Amino acid sequence: MEFGARVRVLVGSILILVSLVVLRYFQLSGPDMFWIVVMGCGVLLFAVGSRWVLYDVRFFSGYRDMWPVLCAAMVVAWLIHAVQLENYASSSPLGAFFGTVNVFVTVALLHLTNIPITVSGDILSFGPPSMIGGVEVTPLCGGFLSFLMFIAAFSFVTVDVGRSLGVLRLAFLLLTGVGVTFAATILRVYVVILVGFRWGLNALYLAHTYLGYALFLSVACGFWYAALTWNKRFSSGPAKH
Repeated sequence: MEFGARVRVLVGSILILVSLVVLRYFQLSGPDMFWIVVMGCGVLLFAVGSRWVLYDVRFFSGYRDMWPVLCAAMVVAWLIHAVQLENYASSSPLGAFFGTVNVFVTVALLHLTNIPITVSGDILSFGPPSMIGGVEVTPLCGGFLSFLMFIAAFSFVTVDVGRSLGVLRLAFLLLTGVGVTFAATILRVYVVILVGFRWGLNALYLAHTYLGYALFLSVACGFWYAALTWNKRFSSGPAKH
């Protein structure tokens, strides 16, 4: 890799991290005019950073088509808070359903790994040797926002490159993507609880703040790489001998 490319990769990685940190602080504040301007800057930083990393690192060469998808997901992540969609998610039947399912599956995973736990509604309580007393799994933890981000990214890819797949294949991709995204969200809750169980509240807050982004981006990249590869193979038809 030439020197210029290395610089772009380093700066691009920093821009991605900065955009995620700024997004998190935005989510913890009120959506006023200042943050609306910052929102645009954060999306721009992420777009530039992700493009440099995807296009200059040979390992990510197969993911270059993912650049618009990741940018679309980032825009949705900002808009979700800008319009206070979290409040709707917390009270909607779909958000409540996601939360209930998440609690059920997370508790099952904790039991399977021999974590002592007591359940009361959406409150999970832990006994010794846990470093935390308990956590509340709200509807926002249940994958509703990740679900919306995936739908937005899926719609973008459908318009851009997915039309040749046909209705049935697109429906299959949609259902698969929603399922994978939801599974990643449940894994996030489980891992966050394990971190708190082993290392306490500070570690739990850190994992809660940033693990979701890492998981969603990883799942999105992996899923859409497979989907776009499938699309190219399907579009090219059977190999000729």
